[in-house]
Amino acid sequence: MSTDASAHLLHIALLRPAILHILRAAGFHACRPSVLDTLTDIAARYLLLLGSTTAQHALNNHNTDEPTVTDVRMALQDCALFTSGLTASEEAWREVMRRPLSTYKEGLARMKEAERRMREDTADVREFVDWVRGDANREIMRIAGLVGEGEGPTEDYLTMLKKKHSKTGEESRYQGTVLGKPADDKLVHIEGDQNAKSIHEWVNWIKERAESPPENGEVTEEGNEEQDPESMTITSETLDHDADANAEVERDVDADAMRN
Repeated sequence: MSTDASAHLLHIALLRPAILHILRAAGFHACRPSVLDTLTDIAARYLLLLGSTTAQHALNNHNTDEPTVTDVRMALQDCALFTSGLTASEEAWREVMRRPLSTYKEGLARMKEAERRMREDTADVREFVDWVRGDANREIMRIAGLVGEGEGPTEDYLTMLKKKHSKTGEESRYQGTVLGKPADDKLVHIEGDQNAKSIHEWVNWIKERAESPPENGEVTEEGNEEQDPESMTITSETLDHDADANAEVERDVDADAMRN
């Protein structure tokens, strides 16, 4: 199984309890496994769409990968979480046809008109905030065990589960995984070359060694040691010396044979 597939299955498994809590808070205490898997997959796809849309708005608005509240607001609207009764063209036309605030007299009339326009423009956002702070979301948090009776928010189920399975209570067990903090990069020491402090330096050293011509006495790729051409020259003195040595060996062999 590939890494992407295993990571996807892990994220789905972590999201499934949250979907169960939402169903229980809505009054559904039982469902088929296929229904749960379908709802979990829909929620995962929506969260992925929301995150990618937010990142795209952050890149388009200020050319960075760190989103702001404005980027999240625009992504929520693009993903149909914020719905308006008017289309984009109708909203633009209404803004053109509005009476400018500067034409109102300074004082209470202008302040009331500004507040009315603010409430009208941010109605969908305030509705979402009211839902987050309302009874429906509080019931979901209570079912999930995040909020007790008359208590504030506590730890989520994943944190409690990690502490339950960790005897020491430290997060070092999950370091370097999706459940913990990212692991620190460690240097890999290269043995055999004291000058190479990293893989990159070692690769460059190997390339330079392969491209440079071998020196005298250096071992070649075939494993044979190269010799100086002058040392490989055969002279007449060498041949005479070898012939005398061979003749002496033959005489010794004949003498031993006669004794036997």
